[in-house]
Amino acid sequence: MKEILMTIGLIISYTITLAQSVNPSDGILFPEGEVSRVDLRIDVYDLEFLLSAGNEESIEFKNCFFRFSNSQLTDSLQNVGIRLTGTTSRYAAKKSFQIAFNHFDQNRTFHNASRFNFKAEKNDPTLSREKAVLKIFREENIPAVRSSHIALYINGVYFGLYLNTEEIDRAFLASRFCSKNGILVKGNYGANLINDPNIYCNEEIYQIDQNNHNGRLLLSSLLDSINILTDEQLVCYLESHFDIEQYIKTIAIEHLTGHWDNYSYNKNNFYLYWNDHQKRWTYIPHNLDNTLGIDWIGYDWGRKDLNNWYHTIEARPLISKILGIPNYKNQYNQYISYLITHRFNNEKLDSYFSSQKTLLRPFLQFDIFYTSSYGWTVEDFEYAFSQPIGGHVEYGIKDYISTRVQHAQQQIQVIDVDEIINNTNIKVYPSPKNHQVILKFDEIHFRRCLISLMNLNGKTIKRWSKKPSEVIDISTQNIHHGTYFLSIEVENNQKSWVKLPVKKVVI
Repeated sequence: MKEILMTIGLIISYTITLAQSVNPSDGILFPEGEVSRVDLRIDVYDLEFLLSAGNEESIEFKNCFFRFSNSQLTDSLQNVGIRLTGTTSRYAAKKSFQIAFNHFDQNRTFHNASRFNFKAEKNDPTLSREKAVLKIFREENIPAVRSSHIALYINGVYFGLYLNTEEIDRAFLASRFCSKNGILVKGNYGANLINDPNIYCNEEIYQIDQNNHNGRLLLSSLLDSINILTDEQLVCYLESHFDIEQYIKTIAIEHLTGHWDNYSYNKNNFYLYWNDHQKRWTYIPHNLDNTLGIDWIGYDWGRKDLNNWYHTIEARPLISKILGIPNYKNQYNQYISYLITHRFNNEKLDSYFSSQKTLLRPFLQFDIFYTSSYGWTVEDFEYAFSQPIGGHVEYGIKDYISTRVQHAQQQIQVIDVDEIINNTNIKVYPSPKNHQVILKFDEIHFRRCLISLMNLNGKTIKRWSKKPSEVIDISTQNIHHGTYFLSIEVENNQKSWVKLPVKKVVI
């Protein structure tokens, strides 16, 4: 049965992959296999402001002249906005910049792009991790930004090699969802998706496009649904108002690539988009540089159990509830199996990274800022594609992929929900005089059992957690006489919870 389920999962994945892409092509702005050149001219005092200590947290835009050139395009614009961007990268010698074509003229774009993000990728010695993971998302038909490397010159001085990425904004939404209407929420550090108004009303944690009041109400409704609904009600909500299939595929890629600085582990770096036309939410991944063996937490992400991957000490209601539903957990595992077979393995990726190394090396040789944060050299750049170089770079890209695939193969779990239900026969014997109900199991197929007593309106009256036993008794002391339902969930040997058919009982 496991093999059948795996096969079905692969067929579904292939069908989706062959479907019409939601992502636009790389186009002339984000060419594959080429480093474009960007020249900026900016007032020397404005440049000094951007680079000076004490201004790291500034979000002030300065005016610059912008010129872009590659083998397909040479074009320029006057009166373009430039400011610092990023979090910790603001304090690095090699700054990251946002370029806003629409800052001084709201209706202006540059070949349909409203903003660029020039990312220094200071934590990645290869400057290739984020681009590669974005490429996987795009190839798997998951909405993700386009990216391409650039050589940045400011006032004629070479400032180094950067990764240029699109901004997730209204232009991005229009090109992926055929609609820019709706609510766009950016989840920053602390965005755990708990329905706590002290958190979801915090504008630094949840940034809502144009600070839309209706958007915060929609967000609170989503969080209430995630946190309060259970079982069939939650599934019904997710299937109707959340792109659950895409989310499962997204977290599979995030976990497989070791993207710990995301919602699942670090409550950070994601977008939620409410599509007014479809009336549902979509999760969009963001900031993928701390991947493929980069670690600031202290975990071995190449070996971490993919079925025990998200943060379990702190609340992560969205992912914990979704992966607590057997059918969704099966889909997650099936998709991981598909990825390591057809997309994420050394056979598929080694040649790509080899090409990246050849492409980028000439631009790294003269990037004086490359060494500024961690003392990396061009030799470190070359080594880092295949082996760890110390510090937070615990894996080379090649050996991370090899290790991750090896351990993923051992960790994949696909359960047969129907088999568990069919093989778990329960008889219920109420004993009102003794204030107890006795449950008898024909066979023991579980690690533990969660029993809920509900009234006819579906309200939970009492709940018990029991160890595996052929006979389980539950006390009904201080419970009013009447007719109730027993909801029984069992945890199988793969640590997945399966809900058994509801039993009616008279107390």
